[in-house]
Amino acid sequence: MRTDQSRAMAMYNGSGTMVTQPLSEKSELEAQAGEKEMASEESERIKASVKEWFSREGTKVESISNPRAEFLFKVKFMRFFFSVVRPNEQQHIQVESQVMISPQHLKVLTAEKMREFQMQVLKFSFENGINLGFIQPRPGQPKGQGPPGPGFVVSDRIYDDGFSEDRLWQTMRRLHSAVDMAIAILNEITGQKGGKVPDTTQEGPSYYT
Repeated sequence: MRTDQSRAMAMYNGSGTMVTQPLSEKSELEAQAGEKEMASEESERIKASVKEWFSREGTKVESISNPRAEFLFKVKFMRFFFSVVRPNEQQHIQVESQVMISPQHLKVLTAEKMREFQMQVLKFSFENGINLGFIQPRPGQPKGQGPPGPGFVVSDRIYDDGFSEDRLWQTMRRLHSAVDMAIAILNEITGQKGGKVPDTTQEGPSYYT
């Protein structure tokens, strides 16, 4: 456990020798409060910048309440849906797209073809520095609580010290291209294109259209 003597502030005396003085509990609490206030201001600045950028791009921004996030936006960027979230007490935003494989593809996607799809799309993600994972149906999931069937998710982070509108644009474009490539691989393996499925209004994974 730290003592008051270890919580010290460096100072110089009249002779030029460095000495230390203990920081009071009040000073330490004030410093912590100041850091939290600065972090909150930075979070609000990034939140406003993200929302404004998507609006200028002509994208509708849907704000979703989530107790685990300082803010969570759902947007349709170009062809696909994305979530932009800032987790509580974190210094980054997470951008991701969760996509369910369409029923048209699932009809002809055998276990062997599914493994082939997963291997090819994983290879693409490794070669291009894309975070990619797979979604499996939850056992016993009630109907109407999310699209059925397997899918995939692509994601990336932007940390506060590297945030800019250009970085946001580059991240969105890379992830959108990754979803496009995954669907192209599905089309090649199954020999057909996925059909159009009605958009879902639920939070969470959605079909590509």
